[in-house]
Amino acid sequence: MSIISKLFGKSPFEALYHHMLKVKFCVDLINPLVEALFEGNYEKVDDYAKKIARAEHEADLVKKEIRTSLPKNILLPVARGDILRFLNEQDHIADAAEDFVVLLTMRKMVVPEEVKEEFKVFVDTVLETCEIAMETSSEIKALAETSFGGTEAHKVMELIEHIKVKEYEADNAQMKTVQKMFSIEKKLDPVSVVMWMHIFGKLGQIANHAENSGDLMGIMLHNTRGK
Repeated sequence: MSIISKLFGKSPFEALYHHMLKVKFCVDLINPLVEALFEGNYEKVDDYAKKIARAEHEADLVKKEIRTSLPKNILLPVARGDILRFLNEQDHIADAAEDFVVLLTMRKMVVPEEVKEEFKVFVDTVLETCEIAMETSSEIKALAETSFGGTEAHKVMELIEHIKVKEYEADNAQMKTVQKMFSIEKKLDPVSVVMWMHIFGKLGQIANHAENSGDLMGIMLHNTRGK
């Protein structure tokens, strides 16, 4: 019997929590990878990139098993479709993280010294957004125990609002990083400028998916209250 099958024997929300842990492991590797990039240690960058690829693959496997194993004939506190939409969006966080890393490792990208400060703030803010989203997701087991209501639901709604604030800050950090890059574009080759724009865009998508996962959690809470 697989791990997920065992978890479903207890609750489908155990499996969602397990998936969240896989996604979190994937995202948590971004910071050390970026630090290695700043240092110009491409061997470490490649090593972290491989670990992120493996973590994303593991998250995918969990997602696929949840989708095929989610019971259709038992009563759940939230709609099956809402659960699957939340699962997909949570998985998109790991997908975007891997895409970000793939772009960084397509060629030996050198972070311009003038952009390092803004880029680091951008990375940190994106990861802070994800951290709150992961904290929100980690409450899903407790929410299931209270049928998605009570004080636990209020706590989660507050976290969801916090995600929105952080994602807005990530958008601003992305804009400042892009502006800084354009301010020195004449010093760079055109291919590098284009690559950096794609890299920054993919990094921003990680925060976007984190916010979307929070929104879908909010929808589950709203729909449950409406029952």
